[in-house]
Amino acid sequence: MICETISVIIPSESDSLDSNILKCIDAAHYSKDKIEIILAVGKQPSIQRNEAARIAKGDILYFFNRDAVVEPDIFRKAVDIINSDIRTAGAGGPDLTPPGNNYTQHLFGYAMSSYFAHWKMSARYSRLGALRASDEKELLLSNLAVRKDVFLKAGLFNERLYPNEENELINRIIKMGYKFIYSPELKIYRDRRKTLPGFMRQFHRYGRGRMEQVFLEKGSENPQFIALFFLPLCFLAIFFMNGFWIKFVLLFLYMFLGMADAFRLSVRNKKNLVFILPGLYLIMHISYYAGMWSAVLKKIPRLNFNGVRRDEFKTIVLKALS
Repeated sequence: MICETISVIIPSESDSLDSNILKCIDAAHYSKDKIEIILAVGKQPSIQRNEAARIAKGDILYFFNRDAVVEPDIFRKAVDIINSDIRTAGAGGPDLTPPGNNYTQHLFGYAMSSYFAHWKMSARYSRLGALRASDEKELLLSNLAVRKDVFLKAGLFNERLYPNEENELINRIIKMGYKFIYSPELKIYRDRRKTLPGFMRQFHRYGRGRMEQVFLEKGSENPQFIALFFLPLCFLAIFFMNGFWIKFVLLFLYMFLGMADAFRLSVRNKKNLVFILPGLYLIMHISYYAGMWSAVLKKIPRLNFNGVRRDEFKTIVLKALS
């Protein structure tokens, strides 16, 4: 089936929507009569997106956040990618730091694009490599296009998860025999956190979401994150043991790898980041790990399907397909 029409789905806690994203969509290099915009209002994004998807009329569901700034050709490129192969279920690209963000926000953006600090997830925040088949580790829900028929066939987002609902969905769809494409050209811009506590809360939430996903999938899709959970415990056990040199080597290795990656980013971005980013890497890792532990401590209530609240929500069609 050739996909042409697009339903843009944006979750929000209020009825109003940032005019920037509306202007971006209106300025898109794509037929206006082939785009609809659905605002899903509420406080449970997974449920909001599902309800919006149910009423969407487009062949493709394009998920954005309310603060996204999208480039004019993003819809055309996404449609071309999805139509290039019947096995392609969706496509996405990076969520970049806007040029107008302040120095602190750019530092957070650099840290999030670090392979040392963020592994494959760094591709979510930097234009890395070429167009390629990818997975949930490189794709994110703030910039993701999915064929509606495949989305419905897969059973929609699992409402027990937020965040990481897209990660689990992508894994399910890939197991169905489809593929997802990462394109560095499908780029959007979103403001980074403005304060260090906000940045820490962001990664705490990511860690919690990842561990809840691991529980839900019983570790079958993400065994490396189970190893990641136990690795710091092994390091802590070593530090309580006798032996200065093994402790020194472990600390030196962590610091060396962090500074080497910071040097690489300094060269790429023409900024002096070598003595700043390693500290942010450590903060990211500690916050993420604390989030994983919070999911462990709250495992039973968080993953009790009957405990999912369905608070009031509504969908508003801001622009309908003709």
